[in-house]
Amino acid sequence: MTFENKNVPDIILSIIRSRGIEDEKLEEFFSTRPRLAYDPFLLANMKAGVDLLLNAIDSGKRIVIYGDYDVDGITATSLMMKVIGSLTDNVTYYIPSRLDEGYGLHTESIDRIYENGGEFIVTVDCGSVSENETAYAHSLGIGTLVTDHHNISGVSAEGLIINPRLSEDEYPFKGLAGVGVAYKLALAIARVRDIPKSIMAEVLELVTIGTIADIMPMLDENRTIVKCGLRSIHLGCRNKGLRRLIDMSGLDYRTIKASDISFGIAPKINASGRLGDATLGVKLFLSEDDAEIEKYCRELVAANQERRRLQDDAYDKGLSMLDSELAKGDFVVVEINDSHEGVLGIVAGKLREKINRPVVVISHNGDTYKGTGRSIPGIDLFRMLDKYRDGFISFGGHNAACGFTIADDRADQLRADLNNDIAEMLLNDSSLFDEDHSYDAMIDADEVTLELAEAVELLEPCGKENELPVFALTEVKVSGWRFLKNEDKMAKFQISSGSSRTIDCLLFHDAADAFDIINEHGTVDILGSVEINKWRDETNVQIIAKYVLPGGTL
Repeated sequence: MTFENKNVPDIILSIIRSRGIEDEKLEEFFSTRPRLAYDPFLLANMKAGVDLLLNAIDSGKRIVIYGDYDVDGITATSLMMKVIGSLTDNVTYYIPSRLDEGYGLHTESIDRIYENGGEFIVTVDCGSVSENETAYAHSLGIGTLVTDHHNISGVSAEGLIINPRLSEDEYPFKGLAGVGVAYKLALAIARVRDIPKSIMAEVLELVTIGTIADIMPMLDENRTIVKCGLRSIHLGCRNKGLRRLIDMSGLDYRTIKASDISFGIAPKINASGRLGDATLGVKLFLSEDDAEIEKYCRELVAANQERRRLQDDAYDKGLSMLDSELAKGDFVVVEINDSHEGVLGIVAGKLREKINRPVVVISHNGDTYKGTGRSIPGIDLFRMLDKYRDGFISFGGHNAACGFTIADDRADQLRADLNNDIAEMLLNDSSLFDEDHSYDAMIDADEVTLELAEAVELLEPCGKENELPVFALTEVKVSGWRFLKNEDKMAKFQISSGSSRTIDCLLFHDAADAFDIINEHGTVDILGSVEINKWRDETNVQIIAKYVLPGGTL
Protein backbone atom coordinates (compact mmCIF):
# COMPACT_ATOMS: atom_id res chain seq x y z
CA MET A 1 0.00 0.00 0.00
CA THR A 2 1.38 3.40 -1.04
CA PHE A 3 1.05 6.14 1.56
CA GLU A 4 -0.75 9.25 0.32
CA ASN A 5 -1.03 12.48 2.27
CA LYS A 6 -1.02 15.82 0.46
CA ASN A 7 0.16 17.54 3.64
CA VAL A 8 3.46 15.65 3.57
CA PRO A 9 5.80 16.90 0.81
CA ASP A 10 7.61 14.39 -1.38
CA ILE A 11 11.02 15.40 -0.02
CA ILE A 12 9.94 14.49 3.53
CA LEU A 13 8.39 11.20 2.42
CA SER A 14 11.59 10.34 0.57
CA ILE A 15 13.69 11.00 3.68
CA ILE A 16 11.46 8.88 5.90
CA ARG A 17 11.38 6.00 3.43
CA SER A 18 15.17 6.13 3.10
CA ARG A 19 15.35 5.51 6.86
CA GLY A 20 13.58 2.19 6.45
CA ILE A 21 10.09 3.21 7.56
CA GLU A 22 7.65 1.38 5.32
CA ASP A 23 4.53 2.95 3.83
CA GLU A 24 2.18 0.92 6.00
CA LYS A 25 3.79 2.51 9.09
CA LEU A 26 3.70 6.11 7.85
CA GLU A 27 0.15 6.86 8.94
CA GLU A 28 1.10 5.97 12.50
CA PHE A 29 4.44 7.81 12.19
CA PHE A 30 2.79 11.12 11.24
CA SER A 31 -0.27 10.75 13.45
CA THR A 32 -0.81 13.41 16.12
CA ARG A 33 -2.59 10.75 18.19
CA PRO A 34 -0.46 7.62 17.78
CA ARG A 35 -1.76 4.28 19.00
CA LEU A 36 1.32 2.06 18.78
CA ALA A 37 1.85 0.50 22.22
CA TYR A 38 2.48 -3.01 23.47
CA ASP A 39 0.91 -5.02 26.25
CA PRO A 40 3.18 -4.61 29.31
CA PHE A 41 2.65 -8.28 30.16
CA LEU A 42 4.66 -9.18 27.04
CA LEU A 43 7.76 -8.27 29.03
CA ALA A 44 9.36 -11.35 30.57
CA ASN A 45 8.61 -11.73 34.30
CA MET A 46 6.05 -8.93 34.30
CA LYS A 47 3.15 -10.95 35.71
CA ALA A 48 5.32 -12.54 38.40
CA GLY A 49 6.87 -9.15 39.15
CA VAL A 50 3.48 -7.47 39.61
CA ASP A 51 2.32 -10.30 41.86
CA LEU A 52 5.51 -10.10 43.94
CA LEU A 53 5.30 -6.34 44.34
CA LEU A 54 1.60 -6.27 45.18
CA ASN A 55 2.10 -9.05 47.71
CA ALA A 56 4.80 -6.95 49.38
CA ILE A 57 2.46 -3.94 49.43
CA ASP A 58 -0.47 -5.96 50.77
CA SER A 59 1.76 -7.45 53.46
CA GLY A 60 2.56 -3.97 54.71
CA LYS A 61 6.24 -4.21 53.83
CA ARG A 62 8.38 -1.10 53.62
CA ILE A 63 8.93 -0.52 49.86
CA VAL A 64 12.07 1.26 48.67
CA ILE A 65 12.41 2.55 45.10
CA TYR A 66 16.11 2.35 44.24
CA GLY A 67 16.99 4.62 41.32
CA ASP A 68 19.88 6.01 39.36
CA TYR A 69 21.19 9.57 39.61
CA ASP A 70 20.60 10.61 35.99
CA VAL A 71 17.39 12.00 34.46
CA ASP A 72 16.22 8.53 33.46
CA GLY A 73 16.63 7.24 37.02
CA ILE A 74 15.23 10.39 38.63
CA THR A 75 12.07 10.37 36.50
CA ALA A 76 11.66 6.61 36.98
CA THR A 77 12.00 6.97 40.75
CA SER A 78 9.45 9.79 40.78
CA LEU A 79 7.07 7.77 38.62
CA MET A 80 7.17 4.71 40.87
CA MET A 81 6.80 6.87 43.99
CA LYS A 82 3.60 8.34 42.57
CA VAL A 83 2.15 5.04 41.36
CA ILE A 84 3.07 2.85 44.36
CA GLY A 85 2.35 5.79 46.64
CA SER A 86 -1.27 5.66 45.47
CA LEU A 87 -1.48 2.11 46.90
CA THR A 88 0.48 2.51 50.14
CA ASP A 89 2.03 5.17 52.34
CA ASN A 90 4.77 2.73 53.28
CA VAL A 91 7.08 3.64 50.38
CA THR A 92 10.24 5.71 50.09
CA TYR A 93 13.18 5.99 47.70
CA TYR A 94 16.95 5.75 47.64
CA ILE A 95 19.30 7.16 45.02
CA PRO A 96 23.01 6.45 45.50
CA SER A 97 25.49 9.30 45.36
CA ARG A 98 27.36 9.48 42.06
CA LEU A 99 30.45 10.60 43.97
CA ASP A 100 30.44 8.39 47.06
CA GLU A 101 28.73 5.23 45.82
CA GLY A 102 28.54 5.27 42.04
CA TYR A 103 26.08 3.64 39.67
CA GLY A 104 23.89 0.69 40.60
CA LEU A 105 23.18 -1.38 43.69
CA HIS A 106 25.76 -1.47 46.49
CA THR A 107 25.92 -3.60 49.62
CA GLU A 108 26.60 -0.46 51.68
CA SER A 109 23.44 1.12 50.29
CA ILE A 110 21.48 -2.03 51.07
CA ASP A 111 22.81 -1.87 54.63
CA ARG A 112 21.41 1.66 54.96
CA ILE A 113 18.08 0.55 53.54
CA TYR A 114 18.00 -2.37 55.99
CA GLU A 115 18.87 -0.13 58.94
CA ASN A 116 16.02 2.21 57.97
CA GLY A 117 13.49 -0.62 57.87
CA GLY A 118 13.42 -1.30 54.15
CA GLU A 119 11.91 -4.70 53.34
CA PHE A 120 11.40 -4.74 49.57
CA ILE A 121 13.50 -3.00 46.89
CA VAL A 122 12.24 -2.08 43.43
CA THR A 123 15.14 -0.95 41.26
CA VAL A 124 14.59 1.42 38.35
CA ASP A 125 17.17 2.02 35.60
CA CYS A 126 19.71 -0.24 37.32
CA GLY A 127 20.30 -3.64 38.90
CA SER A 128 20.31 -6.15 36.04
CA VAL A 129 23.87 -7.34 36.65
CA SER A 130 23.86 -6.88 40.44
CA GLU A 131 24.21 -10.59 41.27
CA ASN A 132 26.10 -10.23 44.54
CA GLU A 133 24.11 -7.22 45.74
CA THR A 134 20.69 -8.79 45.20
CA ALA A 135 21.93 -11.98 46.85
CA TYR A 136 23.07 -9.89 49.81
CA ALA A 137 19.68 -8.18 50.04
CA HIS A 138 17.95 -11.56 50.02
CA SER A 139 20.26 -12.79 52.79
CA LEU A 140 18.95 -9.91 54.92
CA GLY A 141 15.36 -10.84 54.15
CA ILE A 142 14.86 -7.97 51.72
CA GLY A 143 12.91 -8.90 48.59
CA THR A 144 13.86 -7.43 45.23
CA LEU A 145 12.29 -6.66 41.87
CA VAL A 146 14.73 -5.35 39.27
CA THR A 147 13.46 -3.11 36.46
CA ASP A 148 16.10 -1.91 34.03
CA HIS A 149 17.01 -1.45 30.37
CA HIS A 150 20.79 -1.78 30.33
CA ASN A 151 22.74 -4.50 28.55
CA ILE A 152 23.21 -7.78 30.37
CA SER A 153 26.45 -9.66 29.80
CA GLY A 154 27.52 -12.60 31.91
CA VAL A 155 26.20 -12.35 35.46
CA SER A 156 22.70 -11.20 36.28
CA ALA A 157 20.77 -10.27 39.41
CA GLU A 158 19.15 -12.86 41.67
CA GLY A 159 15.38 -12.94 41.56
CA LEU A 160 13.00 -11.38 39.07
CA ILE A 161 14.31 -9.01 36.40
CA ILE A 162 12.08 -7.00 34.07
CA ASN A 163 14.29 -5.81 31.24
CA PRO A 164 13.54 -5.96 27.50
CA ARG A 165 17.22 -6.83 26.93
CA LEU A 166 16.98 -10.13 28.79
CA SER A 167 17.95 -12.97 26.47
CA GLU A 168 14.62 -14.72 27.01
CA ASP A 169 12.53 -11.56 26.61
CA GLU A 170 10.30 -11.38 23.52
CA TYR A 171 9.00 -7.85 23.97
CA PRO A 172 8.60 -6.32 20.48
CA PHE A 173 10.60 -3.16 21.22
CA LYS A 174 14.00 -3.17 22.91
CA GLY A 175 14.54 0.60 22.99
CA LEU A 176 12.66 1.55 26.16
CA ALA A 177 14.41 3.84 28.62
CA GLY A 178 14.67 2.80 32.26
CA VAL A 179 11.70 5.04 32.97
CA GLY A 180 9.92 3.38 30.05
CA VAL A 181 10.28 -0.03 31.71
CA ALA A 182 9.08 1.47 35.01
CA TYR A 183 6.08 2.92 33.15
CA LYS A 184 5.28 -0.51 31.74
CA LEU A 185 5.33 -1.89 35.27
CA ALA A 186 2.97 0.92 36.31
CA LEU A 187 0.62 0.11 33.42
CA ALA A 188 0.64 -3.56 34.42
CA ILE A 189 -0.17 -2.66 38.03
CA ALA A 190 -3.00 -0.43 36.79
CA ARG A 191 -4.52 -3.47 35.07
CA VAL A 192 -5.08 -5.20 38.39
CA ARG A 193 -5.32 -2.32 40.88
CA ASP A 194 -7.12 1.00 40.81
CA ILE A 195 -4.49 3.66 40.03
CA PRO A 196 -6.06 7.14 39.61
CA LYS A 197 -6.16 8.16 35.95
CA SER A 198 -4.78 11.56 36.90
CA ILE A 199 -1.60 9.90 38.20
CA MET A 200 -1.17 7.75 35.09
CA ALA A 201 -1.61 10.85 32.93
CA GLU A 202 0.90 12.85 34.97
CA VAL A 203 3.62 10.20 35.00
CA LEU A 204 3.45 10.03 31.20
CA GLU A 205 5.11 13.46 31.25
CA LEU A 206 7.94 12.06 33.37
CA VAL A 207 8.40 9.12 30.98
CA THR A 208 8.70 11.62 28.15
CA ILE A 209 11.41 13.64 29.91
CA GLY A 210 13.43 10.55 30.84
CA THR A 211 13.15 8.92 27.40
CA ILE A 212 14.36 12.05 25.62
CA ALA A 213 17.12 12.74 28.15
CA ASP A 214 18.51 9.18 27.96
CA ILE A 215 18.79 9.47 24.16
CA MET A 216 16.58 6.49 23.43
CA PRO A 217 15.47 5.70 19.84
CA MET A 218 12.72 8.13 18.87
CA LEU A 219 10.83 5.45 16.99
CA ASP A 220 8.23 2.76 17.58
CA GLU A 221 6.68 2.80 21.07
CA ASN A 222 8.98 5.58 22.29
CA ARG A 223 7.55 7.85 19.62
CA THR A 224 4.06 7.16 20.93
CA ILE A 225 5.12 7.80 24.53
CA VAL A 226 6.89 11.07 23.71
CA LYS A 227 4.17 12.39 21.41
CA CYS A 228 1.48 11.73 23.99
CA GLY A 229 3.62 13.06 26.84
CA LEU A 230 4.46 16.25 24.96
CA ARG A 231 0.78 16.76 24.20
CA SER A 232 0.03 16.49 27.92
CA ILE A 233 2.72 19.08 28.66
CA HIS A 234 1.40 21.38 25.91
CA LEU A 235 -2.10 21.21 27.36
CA GLY A 236 -0.98 22.52 30.73
CA CYS A 237 1.65 20.18 32.20
CA ARG A 238 0.15 18.22 35.11
CA ASN A 239 3.42 17.96 37.03
CA LYS A 240 3.76 21.29 38.81
CA GLY A 241 7.50 20.98 39.38
CA LEU A 242 8.18 20.22 35.74
CA ARG A 243 6.05 23.14 34.58
CA ARG A 244 7.88 25.61 36.82
CA LEU A 245 11.26 24.27 35.67
CA ILE A 246 10.19 24.77 32.06
CA ASP A 247 9.14 28.35 32.84
CA MET A 248 12.37 29.08 34.69
CA SER A 249 14.36 27.74 31.73
CA GLY A 250 12.87 30.41 29.47
CA LEU A 251 10.80 27.87 27.54
CA ASP A 252 7.08 27.76 26.76
CA TYR A 253 5.35 24.59 27.95
CA ARG A 254 2.73 25.10 25.23
CA THR A 255 5.24 24.65 22.39
CA ILE A 256 8.19 22.81 23.98
CA LYS A 257 9.91 20.27 21.70
CA ALA A 258 12.12 17.24 22.33
CA SER A 259 15.25 19.26 21.55
CA ASP A 260 14.23 21.87 24.16
CA ILE A 261 14.04 19.11 26.75
CA SER A 262 17.41 17.70 25.68
CA PHE A 263 19.27 21.00 25.92
CA GLY A 264 17.17 23.12 28.26
CA ILE A 265 15.57 20.83 30.84
CA ALA A 266 17.58 17.61 31.12
CA PRO A 267 20.92 19.28 32.01
CA LYS A 268 19.30 21.03 34.98
CA ILE A 269 17.78 17.80 36.32
CA ASN A 270 21.10 16.01 35.76
CA ALA A 271 23.15 18.73 37.41
CA SER A 272 22.17 17.95 41.00
CA GLY A 273 23.12 14.29 40.55
CA ARG A 274 26.42 15.24 38.95
CA LEU A 275 27.32 17.51 41.85
CA GLY A 276 26.16 15.25 44.65
CA ASP A 277 22.42 15.08 45.44
CA ALA A 278 20.15 13.62 42.77
CA THR A 279 17.22 13.53 45.19
CA LEU A 280 16.62 17.21 44.41
CA GLY A 281 15.03 16.24 41.08
CA VAL A 282 12.79 13.66 42.75
CA LYS A 283 11.74 16.19 45.39
CA LEU A 284 10.82 18.65 42.64
CA PHE A 285 8.66 16.15 40.75
CA LEU A 286 6.92 14.92 43.90
CA SER A 287 6.20 18.30 45.45
CA GLU A 288 2.82 20.05 45.29
CA ASP A 289 3.92 23.06 47.37
CA ASP A 290 4.62 26.19 45.33
CA ALA A 291 7.27 27.55 47.69
CA GLU A 292 9.10 24.21 47.75
CA ILE A 293 8.92 23.93 43.97
CA GLU A 294 10.38 27.42 43.57
CA LYS A 295 13.23 26.53 45.93
CA TYR A 296 14.04 23.26 44.17
CA CYS A 297 13.97 24.87 40.73
CA ARG A 298 16.35 27.62 41.81
CA GLU A 299 18.70 25.05 43.31
CA LEU A 300 18.68 23.03 40.08
CA VAL A 301 19.39 26.12 37.99
CA ALA A 302 22.26 27.10 40.32
CA ALA A 303 23.66 23.55 40.25
CA ASN A 304 23.61 23.61 36.46
CA GLN A 305 25.51 26.89 36.35
CA GLU A 306 28.14 25.45 38.67
CA ARG A 307 28.25 22.29 36.57
CA ARG A 308 29.05 24.37 33.49
CA ARG A 309 31.90 26.14 35.27
CA LEU A 310 33.42 22.87 36.52
CA GLN A 311 32.91 21.24 33.13
CA ASP A 312 34.72 24.03 31.27
CA ASP A 313 37.65 23.80 33.70
CA ALA A 314 37.97 20.02 33.27
CA TYR A 315 37.56 20.26 29.49
CA ASP A 316 40.43 22.71 29.23
CA LYS A 317 42.62 20.27 31.18
CA GLY A 318 41.64 17.39 28.90
CA LEU A 319 42.14 19.45 25.77
CA SER A 320 45.74 20.22 26.77
CA MET A 321 46.50 16.47 26.91
CA LEU A 322 44.93 15.37 23.62
CA ASP A 323 48.02 15.60 21.43
CA SER A 324 50.16 13.52 23.79
CA GLU A 325 47.44 10.90 24.16
CA LEU A 326 46.79 10.70 20.41
CA ALA A 327 50.49 9.96 19.98
CA LYS A 328 49.85 6.71 21.90
CA GLY A 329 46.99 5.62 19.66
CA ASP A 330 43.45 6.30 18.51
CA PHE A 331 41.68 5.14 21.66
CA VAL A 332 42.19 8.14 23.88
CA VAL A 333 42.43 7.65 27.64
CA VAL A 334 42.85 11.01 29.37
CA GLU A 335 43.68 11.30 33.06
CA ILE A 336 41.99 14.34 34.60
CA ASN A 337 42.53 14.71 38.32
CA ASP A 338 41.52 17.49 40.70
CA SER A 339 38.32 18.08 38.74
CA HIS A 340 34.76 17.36 39.77
CA GLU A 341 34.01 13.71 39.02
CA GLY A 342 30.41 14.47 38.14
CA VAL A 343 31.28 16.37 34.96
CA LEU A 344 33.85 13.98 33.51
CA GLY A 345 31.30 12.09 31.41
CA ILE A 346 30.30 15.31 29.67
CA VAL A 347 33.97 16.17 29.20
CA ALA A 348 34.60 12.77 27.61
CA GLY A 349 31.76 13.48 25.19
CA LYS A 350 33.09 16.93 24.27
CA LEU A 351 36.61 15.59 23.71
CA ARG A 352 35.17 12.81 21.54
CA GLU A 353 33.40 15.42 19.41
CA LYS A 354 36.64 17.39 19.08
CA ILE A 355 38.76 14.51 17.74
CA ASN A 356 36.15 12.00 16.48
CA ARG A 357 37.74 9.19 18.48
CA PRO A 358 36.44 7.12 21.42
CA VAL A 359 37.48 8.83 24.64
CA VAL A 360 37.70 7.58 28.21
CA VAL A 361 38.39 10.03 31.02
CA ILE A 362 39.90 8.48 34.14
CA SER A 363 40.43 10.09 37.53
CA HIS A 364 42.60 8.80 40.37
CA ASN A 365 40.75 7.83 43.53
CA GLY A 366 42.92 6.23 46.21
CA ASP A 367 44.34 3.05 44.71
CA THR A 368 41.79 2.93 41.88
CA TYR A 369 40.79 4.86 38.79
CA LYS A 370 37.23 5.73 37.97
CA GLY A 371 36.61 5.87 34.25
CA THR A 372 33.82 7.21 32.08
CA GLY A 373 33.81 6.82 28.32
CA ARG A 374 32.00 8.05 25.22
CA SER A 375 32.21 6.52 21.77
CA ILE A 376 31.61 7.46 18.15
CA PRO A 377 29.24 5.83 15.64
CA GLY A 378 30.59 2.52 14.44
CA ILE A 379 32.53 1.68 17.60
CA ASP A 380 30.70 -0.29 20.30
CA LEU A 381 32.34 0.91 23.49
CA PHE A 382 30.56 -1.62 25.69
CA ARG A 383 31.82 -4.51 23.58
CA MET A 384 35.38 -3.16 23.52
CA LEU A 385 35.54 -2.77 27.29
CA ASP A 386 33.53 -5.89 28.08
CA LYS A 387 36.42 -7.90 26.62
CA TYR A 388 38.40 -6.82 29.71
CA ARG A 389 35.57 -7.18 32.22
CA ASP A 390 37.62 -9.48 34.47
CA GLY A 391 40.08 -6.64 35.08
CA PHE A 392 37.46 -4.19 36.31
CA ILE A 393 36.29 -3.78 39.87
CA SER A 394 32.96 -2.57 38.46
CA PHE A 395 31.75 -1.99 34.91
CA GLY A 396 28.56 -1.16 33.02
CA GLY A 397 27.06 0.78 30.16
CA HIS A 398 26.05 0.43 26.52
CA ASN A 399 27.48 0.83 23.04
CA ALA A 400 27.93 4.63 23.22
CA ALA A 401 28.82 5.21 26.88
CA CYS A 402 30.39 3.22 29.70
CA GLY A 403 31.69 3.62 33.21
CA PHE A 404 34.09 1.52 35.26
CA THR A 405 36.41 1.30 38.24
CA ILE A 406 39.83 -0.30 37.86
CA ALA A 407 42.90 -0.81 40.06
CA ASP A 408 45.42 1.94 39.34
CA ASP A 409 48.17 -0.53 38.42
CA ARG A 410 46.03 -1.91 35.55
CA ALA A 411 45.14 1.37 33.87
CA ASP A 412 48.22 1.58 31.60
CA GLN A 413 47.68 -1.95 30.35
CA LEU A 414 44.03 -1.21 29.62
CA ARG A 415 45.06 1.85 27.61
CA ALA A 416 47.54 -0.23 25.61
CA ASP A 417 45.04 -3.04 25.00
CA LEU A 418 42.35 -0.66 23.79
CA ASN A 419 44.77 1.11 21.46
CA ASN A 420 45.86 -2.24 20.02
CA ASP A 421 42.21 -3.19 19.49
CA ILE A 422 41.38 0.08 17.77
CA ALA A 423 44.47 -0.19 15.55
CA GLU A 424 43.27 -3.62 14.41
CA MET A 425 39.79 -2.22 13.71
CA LEU A 426 41.36 0.55 11.66
CA LEU A 427 43.27 -1.99 9.57
CA ASN A 428 39.96 -3.66 8.71
CA ASP A 429 38.16 -0.36 8.07
CA SER A 430 40.30 2.58 6.96
CA SER A 431 37.24 4.90 7.03
CA LEU A 432 36.61 4.28 10.75
CA PHE A 433 37.40 7.87 11.75
CA ASP A 434 36.18 9.69 8.67
CA GLU A 435 33.89 12.61 9.41
CA ASP A 436 30.27 11.80 8.64
CA HIS A 437 29.33 14.10 5.76
CA SER A 438 26.22 12.14 4.88
CA TYR A 439 22.96 13.99 4.32
CA ASP A 440 19.31 13.26 3.73
CA ALA A 441 18.73 15.46 0.69
CA MET A 442 20.56 17.98 -1.49
CA ILE A 443 18.70 21.24 -2.04
CA ASP A 444 19.31 24.65 -3.55
CA ALA A 445 19.42 27.71 -1.32
CA ASP A 446 16.24 29.00 -2.96
CA GLU A 447 14.44 25.86 -1.78
CA VAL A 448 15.06 26.77 1.85
CA THR A 449 11.63 28.16 2.63
CA LEU A 450 9.33 28.49 5.58
CA GLU A 451 7.16 25.81 3.97
CA LEU A 452 10.10 23.37 3.98
CA ALA A 453 10.82 24.16 7.64
CA GLU A 454 7.17 23.52 8.52
CA ALA A 455 7.29 20.22 6.64
CA VAL A 456 10.40 19.17 8.60
CA GLU A 457 8.42 19.63 11.81
CA LEU A 458 6.19 16.73 10.69
CA LEU A 459 9.09 14.47 11.74
CA GLU A 460 8.89 15.64 15.36
CA PRO A 461 9.63 14.44 17.93
CA CYS A 462 13.16 14.03 16.61
CA GLY A 463 15.98 12.24 18.35
CA LYS A 464 18.13 9.16 18.07
CA GLU A 465 17.39 7.16 14.88
CA ASN A 466 14.90 9.86 13.85
CA GLU A 467 17.19 12.85 13.69
CA LEU A 468 16.31 16.17 12.15
CA PRO A 469 17.03 15.86 8.41
CA VAL A 470 20.43 17.07 7.28
CA PHE A 471 20.31 19.04 4.04
CA ALA A 472 23.25 19.71 1.74
CA LEU A 473 23.70 23.04 -0.04
CA THR A 474 26.63 23.30 -2.41
CA GLU A 475 28.71 26.18 -3.77
CA VAL A 476 26.87 28.86 -1.79
CA LYS A 477 28.14 32.36 -1.18
CA VAL A 478 28.53 33.74 2.33
CA SER A 479 27.86 37.30 3.43
CA GLY A 480 27.30 39.24 6.65
CA TRP A 481 29.58 37.08 8.78
CA ARG A 482 29.39 37.93 12.48
CA PHE A 483 31.02 36.10 15.38
CA LEU A 484 28.78 35.62 18.40
CA LYS A 485 29.99 35.95 22.04
CA ASN A 486 33.53 34.90 21.14
CA GLU A 487 35.73 34.66 18.08
CA ASP A 488 36.18 30.94 17.66
CA LYS A 489 32.98 29.01 18.37
CA MET A 490 29.73 30.62 17.22
CA ALA A 491 28.75 32.78 14.27
CA LYS A 492 25.77 34.10 12.32
CA PHE A 493 25.89 34.72 8.59
CA GLN A 494 23.83 34.63 5.41
CA ILE A 495 24.09 32.34 2.41
CA SER A 496 22.82 32.63 -1.15
CA SER A 497 23.17 30.87 -4.48
CA GLY A 498 22.07 32.31 -7.83
CA SER A 499 19.43 34.79 -6.69
CA SER A 500 19.65 37.87 -4.52
CA ARG A 501 17.69 36.14 -1.72
CA THR A 502 19.73 35.36 1.38
CA ILE A 503 19.05 32.88 4.19
CA ASP A 504 20.14 33.26 7.79
CA CYS A 505 22.57 30.61 8.98
CA LEU A 506 23.86 29.85 12.48
CA LEU A 507 26.97 27.89 13.41
CA PHE A 508 27.49 26.85 17.04
CA HIS A 509 30.95 25.26 16.89
CA ASP A 510 34.37 25.78 15.26
CA ALA A 511 33.35 29.12 13.76
CA ALA A 512 36.95 30.33 13.42
CA ASP A 513 37.83 27.29 11.28
CA ALA A 514 34.76 27.89 9.10
CA PHE A 515 35.73 31.55 8.66
CA ASP A 516 39.17 30.47 7.40
CA ILE A 517 37.54 28.09 4.90
CA ILE A 518 35.30 30.87 3.58
CA ASN A 519 38.24 33.26 3.14
CA GLU A 520 40.31 30.63 1.38
CA HIS A 521 37.69 29.12 -0.94
CA GLY A 522 35.09 31.82 -1.53
CA THR A 523 32.12 29.48 -1.88
CA VAL A 524 31.29 26.73 0.60
CA ASP A 525 29.20 23.60 0.97
CA ILE A 526 26.85 23.59 3.96
CA LEU A 527 25.41 20.61 5.82
CA GLY A 528 22.68 21.55 8.25
CA SER A 529 19.08 21.47 9.41
CA VAL A 530 16.28 23.76 8.28
CA GLU A 531 14.33 25.27 11.14
CA ILE A 532 11.75 27.92 11.97
CA ASN A 533 12.99 30.98 13.85
CA LYS A 534 10.35 32.94 15.76
CA TRP A 535 11.43 36.30 17.16
CA ARG A 536 8.80 38.63 18.53
CA ASP A 537 6.18 38.97 15.77
CA GLU A 538 8.37 37.66 12.97
CA THR A 539 8.66 34.09 11.70
CA ASN A 540 11.53 33.21 9.37
CA VAL A 541 13.42 30.19 8.13
CA GLN A 542 17.03 29.59 9.13
CA ILE A 543 19.73 26.96 8.73
CA ILE A 544 21.61 25.49 11.69
CA ALA A 545 24.92 24.51 10.14
CA LYS A 546 26.49 21.19 11.12
CA TYR A 547 29.50 21.46 8.79
CA VAL A 548 30.97 24.26 6.67
CA LEU A 549 33.16 22.70 3.95
CA PRO A 550 35.14 24.04 0.99
CA GLY A 551 32.90 24.54 -2.03
CA GLY A 552 32.81 21.42 -4.20
CA THR A 553 33.48 18.97 -1.35
CA LEU A 554 30.07 17.28 -1.56
